[in-house]
Amino acid sequence: MEKTDIRNFIIQLGAEAGEYLRNHFYTFKNTVQREVGGFASNVELELETIVRRRLQQQFPSHGLVLVGQEKAAGSQSDWLWVVDALDGSQHFSRSNPIYSFNVAVQHKGETIFGVINEPQTHQLFFAEIGQGAFLNGLKTVVSTQADLDKAYIYVELPEQSGSSLGSENNFEQSIAIINQLVQRTAQVETFRVGAYGQCLVAAGCFDAYVDLSGSSQKLAQAASLLIAREAGANIVELTPENNGKIQTMVTNNKLTKAMREILADNC
Repeated sequence: MEKTDIRNFIIQLGAEAGEYLRNHFYTFKNTVQREVGGFASNVELELETIVRRRLQQQFPSHGLVLVGQEKAAGSQSDWLWVVDALDGSQHFSRSNPIYSFNVAVQHKGETIFGVINEPQTHQLFFAEIGQGAFLNGLKTVVSTQADLDKAYIYVELPEQSGSSLGSENNFEQSIAIINQLVQRTAQVETFRVGAYGQCLVAAGCFDAYVDLSGSSQKLAQAASLLIAREAGANIVELTPENNGKIQTMVTNNKLTKAMREILADNC
């Protein structure tokens, strides 16, 4: 299948999925427990069904992974679609307008295309490996902010149940990092949707992103990490991958050293 066909389809899929979520944002939501663990709303489950059907019709030989579930039919293909139909499920279920639809295409394990759609703000991020990153069709790049005291930082907050910075006992260290960031930067914010946060760094809205949650799934960030990298961001792995979970820092390159020093001083 030509890359052009995949490129056109993934953008269309991302746009249509975002519209579906936006149209159902204020509808009744029934939250159910998944068989594989975790929770999902009826809207998310229906969107997963729609996406699966669309992909089976358009690319029947391709594999599909729904984040948090097992691989679907065609998983032996060199081409794999990675879909997180609703990143920010808890936000969505509580009518908090910060959530996203995430989809990536991988070829032989390498992410080739990525789309993140934040429906409520009408922001559709797209990247193709080696071709740059785009926001609503316009090329986007990271900020040029080099002064830490003027920087806006997006932080994924630590979770008591997570393994922050590689250890279940590092909750206090993570809080110390946040304390330093609050004192030494212009602004620290969190929206609890990591992939979207990485895209905001790609768009220059934030100057750096750091994940202290201990709960981020690698597959869920396949698209956003490609988008950030193609926008010129520096991706730093804070800990080795552990059971499919990762912790990363994403910077505009100019702040990497200063951010590393803050993490090192508190770990």
